[in-house]
Amino acid sequence: MTVPGIRFISPSAPIAGPGSRADIAMFAGLVARTGNPLPPAQRAELVRQGWIGQSALLPGESEAKAAERLAREDALLGIPVAIESWSTFEELFVLRSKPVEEGSPDRIACPLGLAVSSFFAEGGRRAYIVRTGDPFPLVDLGDEATTFRARKRALLDWRDADAPADAGSRLPLLPGFANFANQPDPGLRESWAGMAAIFGIEDAAMLLLPDLIELCAGAPAPVAEIPEPPGPEEQFKDCAPALPAAVPPTRPARPQWRAPRLDKEGYALWARATRHALDMLGRPTGPGHRRDVMLVGAAPLPSSESGYDKGEERNPLQLLERNGAAIDKQSLLDDSLAGSARLQLAYPWASTTQSLDQPETIQSPEGVLAGMLARMAMQHGAFHSCAGQRPVSVNGLLPELTSGELSNGSQGARDSWLGDRLSIIGRRYGDLTLLSDATTANSRAWQVGGVSRLMGIILRGARHLGQDLMFEPSGPHIWARLEETFRGFMEGLRQKNAFAGLTPADCYDVRCDRTTMSRNDIDNGRIIAQISFSPAYPVERITVSLALTQPATAAQQQRAA
Repeated sequence: MTVPGIRFISPSAPIAGPGSRADIAMFAGLVARTGNPLPPAQRAELVRQGWIGQSALLPGESEAKAAERLAREDALLGIPVAIESWSTFEELFVLRSKPVEEGSPDRIACPLGLAVSSFFAEGGRRAYIVRTGDPFPLVDLGDEATTFRARKRALLDWRDADAPADAGSRLPLLPGFANFANQPDPGLRESWAGMAAIFGIEDAAMLLLPDLIELCAGAPAPVAEIPEPPGPEEQFKDCAPALPAAVPPTRPARPQWRAPRLDKEGYALWARATRHALDMLGRPTGPGHRRDVMLVGAAPLPSSESGYDKGEERNPLQLLERNGAAIDKQSLLDDSLAGSARLQLAYPWASTTQSLDQPETIQSPEGVLAGMLARMAMQHGAFHSCAGQRPVSVNGLLPELTSGELSNGSQGARDSWLGDRLSIIGRRYGDLTLLSDATTANSRAWQVGGVSRLMGIILRGARHLGQDLMFEPSGPHIWARLEETFRGFMEGLRQKNAFAGLTPADCYDVRCDRTTMSRNDIDNGRIIAQISFSPAYPVERITVSLALTQPATAAQQQRAA
């Protein structure tokens, strides 16, 4: 019952402090823009951060360049827009903006929109959207398969000779991947195209590229037609009078195409593109890196038409870890490709309410995983394992793995089950559950997702704490102050059960003195602090062997007594 003049508002769940919050995600990819303008508060914030120009004509800018810049700003092309709800996304972007066929008016949901929808449905509270252009058509019946594949893959990054026809209204998703001249510089905002916008979003802890798998795939295969059974014998009767304005309800029709699947060439491209994204975040030289950001993606589905018909769909580790499966003499999960402590791959693919119009009614599951990670980060801290959480937006899986298939490891028993390297969604006691929270790292110590996220929290905390002392003169006074500041930060994490140990000395150690710096470092004003810690290692899977024996006889019971 409503009461005039009184509103009931459900309070939001408390958000963890900045030291342990790691729930903010950045989504980069293809999505259409609505005609709605940016809200004044958002525009003012983007102007303050330098993403949008404050005046129509900047100093030294020609009118033609200003017109081009303003058009990109209105289209939100390459501009990270912060949103805090699904309704805000729908005001600025179009979910169902992906053409089914080239030139067709039929539209289905785009992968980026599906990922953002799942992120908020699972408990995410804040995200950044970086638009790189309009979605690419699902199929183009007028194109040859090789031409269609080349047009799609050009959207990852392109050289001038291979630029898309509408390159003026697009940005590369992975700058520098195909054209080294597009390599982004962390210190140069003008080079931050596509996913490189992450360099300017300090509070982002996760990066998602929902279009990556589809752009690496070829043309989708058509769904095999199911023969209809013969109908009943026709019997003619008088027609009933038509009801006025009787319109049948509309339902989304499933496209007659299969979900994106990768062949050998597609897997090789996906692995190299993933490594390029990780390297861009890593930036091995200089301070301009984002090693605190987790790349959250999905394990691709294999194409049976390309020879992957030996159970790879139900055991993706068999393909990802097999040498030569896609790249000669190399595993896709090598450290030089998709093996990394900063990469989490979700599997299997998920069916949600929003994905009903998708091929095979499924979507890539990275948005589901990112939403559950965000929920765990806000409720308990990102360093805790997310395994055991139930996805609220998923109502089906493809493929749905049995308990026996989940126990399958990789060849050579390097991994004892699928959850050692993949974040698996499956059924536990009949309910859909996240069964594992894992990275693709080759080292056992870094395969636990919470350990890598804890490292990200420490890196972000160190960056923020260090900025306050950046311009102080180097010396014993500032060293002691920095060490004390870091100890306070680590102690806050210890009190939230982020470490293994009973005392602070058991959990972590912070040093910033002459033992951590060389004479050359001191002379050049460099301050180096060393932090070591023992992360809490969550137990995600326990195997217990139970031996069933015959009941003891009366004589055996007497001897036992």
